[in-house]
Amino acid sequence: MKKLVAVLVGVLLSAGLVFASGTTESGASAAKKGGYRLFMNPKFTGLAYFEVCANGAKEAAAELGDTFVYTGSEQADVQLQVQSLQNIIAQKPDAIIVSAIDLNAVAPPLRQAMAQGIKVVSYDADTATDARDFFVNQMSYEGAARTMLDCALLDAPQGGEIAFIAASPTSPNHMAHIRIMTELTKTDPKYQVFKPVATQFAADDEAKSIEVAVNLMQAYPNLKVIISSSAVSAPAAARAIETIGKVGKVFATGVALPSSIKSYLKDGSQKAFFIWDPAMLGYLSVYAAHAALDGSLKKAEGATFSAGKLKEFTVGKDGEIVYGRPLIFTPENIDQYNF
Repeated sequence: MKKLVAVLVGVLLSAGLVFASGTTESGASAAKKGGYRLFMNPKFTGLAYFEVCANGAKEAAAELGDTFVYTGSEQADVQLQVQSLQNIIAQKPDAIIVSAIDLNAVAPPLRQAMAQGIKVVSYDADTATDARDFFVNQMSYEGAARTMLDCALLDAPQGGEIAFIAASPTSPNHMAHIRIMTELTKTDPKYQVFKPVATQFAADDEAKSIEVAVNLMQAYPNLKVIISSSAVSAPAAARAIETIGKVGKVFATGVALPSSIKSYLKDGSQKAFFIWDPAMLGYLSVYAAHAALDGSLKKAEGATFSAGKLKEFTVGKDGEIVYGRPLIFTPENIDQYNF
């Protein structure tokens, strides 16, 4: 995973991605010149997933003539994210695009930003609805939940026990996915072959994810599938399965970059993972922020706006904008994807 991150970061830096935390021009000054100053704040920097999101965001900003700054803590620590947001606000940006570690903990500085006229767009993981203008969601929570269960069916068509790994109990998207998947195993005949047995937490950390996956397999000898919407934990679970000799008996699935799970799909130890295109999630987030700033996007259910090459999107309830274009990776198609 560290090697993957290093390679991706090098590629992105060579493409001109801005990593910064210093003071630049005021938002009002930049606006007068025809460009907005957009700051993207991920849960933490250095994770390949967020670097790819940033690459797409940078592409959109270039198309729109905006200045793009990517900055955040190197650790997945909510207090560090709060501090990072406070530092961003002090630089008077026009908009903040943020992936929240904890939807409530980051809300106070974001409300402060909105009170100062700064537009706030959450992406990937939402904050409290009154602490942002729009939320660019990878998929609807139900859509993501169904896709992960569909992947689990490719792993174990006969069903069996499943367990979940999330970043933390306060991770909004992970916990929503788990809640919906659990409900679907009770209410949808398609998924009633599965029996959820446990949920564990690994803080989007590879070593912790491996440890948690091993513990789950030891605690539940009949476990069939480990599911995680963490792009760190899902491939780590695949590695844990291989490490303790459970290949063919237990499967991992969920969200993963194709480069992180290609070897497992190619050698047949795993059957299916999924993700949306993270670059296009970042791209859409910048277009939403820009449209909110120029007044072409209103926070009203049913409002529409154009997002460049992604075409038109419609705003849902509470300012939610759903990207909604999943990619399911299998041994048959994995060679088509290189991010």
